[in-house]
Amino acid sequence: MTRTARMVDPGTIWVQACETVRVRVGERNFAAWIAPLRCTWAEGEIALEAPDRLTRDLVGRHFAGVIAEAVAAVAGRPCPIRLDLPAPPPLLPIRTTPPLPDHTFETFMVGQSNTRAFGAAQALARQDTTAPVFLHGPAGVGKTHLLHAIAHVLEARRLAVACLPAARLIEGLVDAIREDREGRFWRELRALDALLLDDLHSLAGQEQVQAQLIDGLVAWAEDGRALALASDRAPAAIPELAARVREGFRNGTIAGIAPPEPRLRLELVHYKARSLGLVLDAGLATRLAAAVSGNVRRLEGALRSLLAHAQLRGRAVDAALVLEVLPALARTPAAPLAVERIVEATARAFGVAPRSLRGLSRRQELALPRHVAMYLARKLCRRPPVEIAREFGRNPATLLNGCRSVATKLGVDRQLNALVAELERRLVGDRV
Repeated sequence: MTRTARMVDPGTIWVQACETVRVRVGERNFAAWIAPLRCTWAEGEIALEAPDRLTRDLVGRHFAGVIAEAVAAVAGRPCPIRLDLPAPPPLLPIRTTPPLPDHTFETFMVGQSNTRAFGAAQALARQDTTAPVFLHGPAGVGKTHLLHAIAHVLEARRLAVACLPAARLIEGLVDAIREDREGRFWRELRALDALLLDDLHSLAGQEQVQAQLIDGLVAWAEDGRALALASDRAPAAIPELAARVREGFRNGTIAGIAPPEPRLRLELVHYKARSLGLVLDAGLATRLAAAVSGNVRRLEGALRSLLAHAQLRGRAVDAALVLEVLPALARTPAAPLAVERIVEATARAFGVAPRSLRGLSRRQELALPRHVAMYLARKLCRRPPVEIAREFGRNPATLLNGCRSVATKLGVDRQLNALVAELERRLVGDRV
């Protein structure tokens, strides 16, 4: 794995120290008194939040010395330990989501496909910058992981952080607008120091509230508060948001994350396997990395499936079991579909010339086949919308409008639905 310059956040120090503490105090004491503690801050000392006064006092009397020794061993220097009770949470107009414990910077695997996004997230978490960060990339490549990693570091500095899907913020904002309390909504959010919004692409098509949302977020960022946004699509691929994001966040960082490259995918296989208690030989790991392409979730899902089958059958994870559980490994991974092949297949199905679907003609009879070709290209080609649009001689907005038009028709036109399904089956089947 590529371990670029990293900060060791307090959450990671605590996780590693806990392994020593667990052995020293025993499993029962650890589960009852140590596991409920939460590392919240490190600035020359480690602060641990206890859920209640009893836990805080008992840990202070019986386990503080063991904890201090374990933390010092991990940090490489003595660190004073402070035991706290949690501060009352701020009253917010929205429901937030706590960051997942294992989503830290230390557990994020860095490679060519995500280096810039990783650096931008670290800079925001370290508070080297107050400029907003916009992370984008397909599902399962680590955007949410980075948002949660930012949250862990900021919370460790005792800052108030909200991490939530953008749709939930929109729901709260819509309610506030309907009840004529939009100003109060944003004022109540100012109890927070940082706002981390996931799945911003879900706002596409909600033009009525987008302006209010972007205006509110711009004011938030201009006030010096941390702001990070994540989306499955780049701003340019969401035309109705692109101009507002570009104008409102001129000083921000827009960083893409691509599916992991082969080297990183292999490192991820080994890392995820170790976290599940699996040891894979080099050849098997290489085959897994090559066959299970795409996002990190697919890799982890394949490994979990292997582990489950091995445990149920009482077998070792070897090449034979892998081929039984993941028969796709026996085949050469399919190459990505070319737009040209999709255009040719679609033109043949509709009885038109392939070049007419990529030309500039606006004849009405070409609109539907062209839109179907765009829809299939967007669905089956692993390429950015900007590149696919260019293949048709169109801009991304036209591509997305055509895709939306087909998606709508598929819901009501059974004949078109059957035609598109058959086209997709043939195109995908030809690659196997």
